[in-house]
Amino acid sequence: MKYWSSSRRDFLKTVAGLAVSGKLLAQTRGPLQRPVLIVGGGLAGLAVLDALKAAGRQAVLFEASARLGGRILTIRDGLEPGLRAEAGGEQVMRSHQRVHRLAGDLRIPLIDYPILEGDLVFRHRGRMLRFRLPSDLPADLTDGLSPWEKTRWPHRLHLAYTVNADPLADDDPRNALQWLRDLGLSRRGETFVRAFAAVDPEQISAAHFQRIARREATGGNSQALAGGSDRLTEALVARHAQSIRRNTPIRSVVIGENTATLLDAAGEAHVADQVVLALPLGPLLALDYRPGRPRWLSRWGEARVVAHELKVHAQVDAREFAALGIRQHIMGFEFPRMTWLLPERSANGKAVLSTTAVNRHLARLQEARFRGVQDMERLLRQQLPLLRTLAVKTRGEDWEHNPLIGGAYTYVPAGSRGSPPVQREGPLVLAGSDYSDYSGWMEGALQSAEAAVSEILRYSP
Repeated sequence: MKYWSSSRRDFLKTVAGLAVSGKLLAQTRGPLQRPVLIVGGGLAGLAVLDALKAAGRQAVLFEASARLGGRILTIRDGLEPGLRAEAGGEQVMRSHQRVHRLAGDLRIPLIDYPILEGDLVFRHRGRMLRFRLPSDLPADLTDGLSPWEKTRWPHRLHLAYTVNADPLADDDPRNALQWLRDLGLSRRGETFVRAFAAVDPEQISAAHFQRIARREATGGNSQALAGGSDRLTEALVARHAQSIRRNTPIRSVVIGENTATLLDAAGEAHVADQVVLALPLGPLLALDYRPGRPRWLSRWGEARVVAHELKVHAQVDAREFAALGIRQHIMGFEFPRMTWLLPERSANGKAVLSTTAVNRHLARLQEARFRGVQDMERLLRQQLPLLRTLAVKTRGEDWEHNPLIGGAYTYVPAGSRGSPPVQREGPLVLAGSDYSDYSGWMEGALQSAEAAVSEILRYSP
């Protein structure tokens, strides 16, 4: 379990150190100690299970569906052999050391996204504008930008402003757009920020926006798990299959002074001294808590907003990009604001082109998706006429209406302090990327799992 620390040996030393200090074993019940119960079979829940097993603790994980992996969802149906599409967790930044360590432990290589030689493409007013440098863009696209803004990449303008700005306090009342304006963002620059920031800059608090933008700006080049993100979760599932109960939705959590009881859909009760709730914010708040939802959870949950996205995938001939002399990204103000190629190539040169709809683009995509794949394909062909081999082959994953997933990520709205959640309250412990510094990322799921296991080992009853 090398993602916990630099090695399994270092991890076990940490556990031993806690024992020596009296914080771990002084109050344990030895062989009578109840297993830790984990609710949620996403990456965070599976990582908690893996870490507890490595520490010699008994644990049982409950997953509501037959599929494990949560927001990690890899699709292969309908694609050429060797290709996959990612409906959930996909990109790994080079700074995401926990993911790198876990992948190394599971012997899953990470590969770079293809960097094709050639021009970048920006769709604007029915034209496909080719450019190598920001200064190559035509005046009708950049008019109104400041001289400094014209030298920055259009899809990373919000990140360029963020990198050198002074840190913000959590109680800063401004939203991200107000803050960027105070830093000098032009009115024309707002168009770029609205198009390419993953969250609505008018809804998110300035301090929270700064934190996530800085991580993105300094994270390094993106990579992907070779063969699919689900290789990560499937390897953990295989390692601990005997400790996982699929198709066991937990409906209620009865909170006692020192124990918690989980009631599943079949009415069976499961008692534990410690319960890890490894769920996204939406499903976490939807649980039936008895005698009532903890006040800290209501207070913190009401101070967050769930952001949704819809990912769409099409199969293309990757050789078209080379023939056209363009790189893997095609960008524009309207949907699709950004497309990118996944790393794998089939034997006949096919690849998967991905795009994500967020914010104001969601409604249009929901309508097209409702009418079927043909309408989605028609929309993409209209927006990307330069790609003749474009063919929608996979479904778009609708995070908003998938009850098992419950949203893509959370953010702190403007006007909220965004204080971190209570990691532990009595027998309950939280885990999941929504409660980490990397909401929506695999790195966040592992960071939160690490913190949850530390709480369990430190304060075992």
